[in-house]
Amino acid sequence: MNDVLEMKGITGGVESLDGLKHHDLMVCGGPLSVYEAGHTGNPKVVMLHGAMYDEARFIWDQMFPFLSKDYHLFALDTPRHGRSRPWKGTMDHSRLMDILHNAFDQLGLDQISLVGLSMGGGLSIEYASLYPGKVRSMVLFEPGGLGDRVDLEFITWLYIKTPGMLKLLNRKYIKKDNTAIRKMLESIYVGGSKPTDPERLISILKDEVKGKYDHGENDMDDWQLNSIGPFRLKWNLLDRIPLIKCPTLWLRGADSVLVKQHEMERAVKLAAGSGTEAELKIIPNAGHILPLERPEQANAAVKAFLDRTTGKGI
Repeated sequence: MNDVLEMKGITGGVESLDGLKHHDLMVCGGPLSVYEAGHTGNPKVVMLHGAMYDEARFIWDQMFPFLSKDYHLFALDTPRHGRSRPWKGTMDHSRLMDILHNAFDQLGLDQISLVGLSMGGGLSIEYASLYPGKVRSMVLFEPGGLGDRVDLEFITWLYIKTPGMLKLLNRKYIKKDNTAIRKMLESIYVGGSKPTDPERLISILKDEVKGKYDHGENDMDDWQLNSIGPFRLKWNLLDRIPLIKCPTLWLRGADSVLVKQHEMERAVKLAAGSGTEAELKIIPNAGHILPLERPEQANAAVKAFLDRTTGKGI
């Protein structure tokens, strides 16, 4: 494990924190990037980002610095994201579970809380269902794996089965300048919100595009691709949710189009049906990237939940 103490002279963001550590782990035959911050005596929280062009530095740009004041944080770049490159083979959900479990062992993480968005939320659900004794609580921002199908499923299936299409977006994005990337960034904000620090986020997005391009990676993650059939999803996490044994907070942007309200409500009902606390919180004027779109509301909701479920606030 190679630990680098990062003390960069910039403001805001994951890399701004005094005493931030970056770990380059070797896990299950590949590199895994982990950002660590916060006092080691505080409750441990692991943060897992979303799919495609996301990475730890992007979606947790505002939340990671905020939570680091009260929690011992670990934000992972999942394989083929951020600095977790290169990887060979298929990154399906079972392989990612092995990678996460081995990474947590290397980092000495046992009793943890998980905070995950989209794919990261889906990975959190599956991990908590497999290792219920290790997870104290979970915050799930519109987790993937809750539906029976996706919008335009047959067209999406045809798209991913057409040779060359899975690298089409990246071939397009690698040619874009900062102005074009900024427009792309602002287009994923909804409800009137704007990027808090667009230049930093643009730089991170450009790094992610370059990483995918340089390593010949697909635009979409295997975790997504392996679930899409011609008429319905090949698998979802609905059978795993009742196995969760910890309190959960489910967060959704009211204007999101990626994870539907009824899918979130069904998942929360399944979680509560197993006898554990499960709460759904809807944040108005926000979409799928809620922690970036409404950082004050998202940060406050997550901290209040973690304070209560980890004992930090007692």
